[in-house]
Amino acid sequence: MRRFGKKFQSPSFSMSAFMKPVNYEIFRSIKSYLVKLQMGIVQTESFILEEIFSYSEPGIFTLPSIVGFDVFDNVMFGNSALLGVVRFREERYFISCASFDDRGGKVYALFISGEITGDFRPQELSEILLKEAVLNSGYSGKILRIFYDDYSQRVSFKILPSPEISLNDIYMKDKTELEDFISAVKDAKQGLRYLFVGEPGTGKTDTIRALISECKEVNEGLTVFVLDAGCGLSLETLFDYAEIFRPVLVCIDDIDLIVGSREGIHRREELSTALQALDGFITKEDTFLIATTNDRYLVDNALRRPGRFDLIIEFESLASDFYYPLVLREIGDESLAQIFKNGEVMKKLSNLKVTGAFIVTLVKYLGRERFREIKYEIETVIKVIDRLYGAFKKEVKTKELMGF
Repeated sequence: MRRFGKKFQSPSFSMSAFMKPVNYEIFRSIKSYLVKLQMGIVQTESFILEEIFSYSEPGIFTLPSIVGFDVFDNVMFGNSALLGVVRFREERYFISCASFDDRGGKVYALFISGEITGDFRPQELSEILLKEAVLNSGYSGKILRIFYDDYSQRVSFKILPSPEISLNDIYMKDKTELEDFISAVKDAKQGLRYLFVGEPGTGKTDTIRALISECKEVNEGLTVFVLDAGCGLSLETLFDYAEIFRPVLVCIDDIDLIVGSREGIHRREELSTALQALDGFITKEDTFLIATTNDRYLVDNALRRPGRFDLIIEFESLASDFYYPLVLREIGDESLAQIFKNGEVMKKLSNLKVTGAFIVTLVKYLGRERFREIKYEIETVIKVIDRLYGAFKKEVKTKELMGF
């Protein structure tokens, strides 16, 4: 997945060529962009597209066979290879998008060649082409789930809707650091990296969703990548993609399961590669990162040190001030929500240091038919609290005894 270039010169022809392997989705975007230029759908002042052809075996050149457009607004083709002739800085270049097999895998590449009559700048042209193709693709500015698709054996994107949640829905007493993050994304001049730490149910995921929503509100051009431990990707591959889409916000759930630590089951070389990828990513001013873990000690100390993350935010139990608004938001039952303003109920929940997820589970449990007549009684609510908390507490003890 790494991006690199290689020059070679043919002794038979006064030509020079440059090859740049690219990821599949970027490969599609470049081809689509060239055809959109030919069709007049988009414009560029960087170079002039003179001609464009499709290529098929055994060496037949035709006009591009356009099938239609995909959900990302990229042009779909009947032929896989494409050849464009462009004029760049008064020099003529041939641009080819083609794929080939290498060690059992498929490689997608951008080839640029031209006569050596002047200043040959294929790398500069390739960077311009790549950037403009991405900016004019259906991926740029979207919220994307990135994952490895076992069926196609390629990295794939899935567009996600903007979360219908804001910071007003996040039950934290001090939101200053979150507001600073949104402000940095708005200006895109100071990249920030936050690590969220806390047990499941403490609100890490909802906070990320709220930040995504708020950040997209203040910076429409922001591309957001979302992934978790089941995505099948390494951080190296992820950041290769993300850097192309700057400004970009990367959200990684359970980063410890992707990176691991020296004390964990992951190999040291995997951790080293991940650290190098992160170091390269965080040097950019318009790149932003939020990662989560259930326990900071599951993340290697080298990963969570100052410099790689700007701040670690600890998510703990839900403050008692938020019991009432959370219940009211979840069920809209003012009478039941008032129960959670009761001093005895608040003290019980506060002493147990419950999470927001526990409160949501509690009111759902109280919604059962057998509690229809008695769920507004203080004694009933306290008994249900004890029952549920005891059940989940036993689960924790069982896991400890089994060695998980």
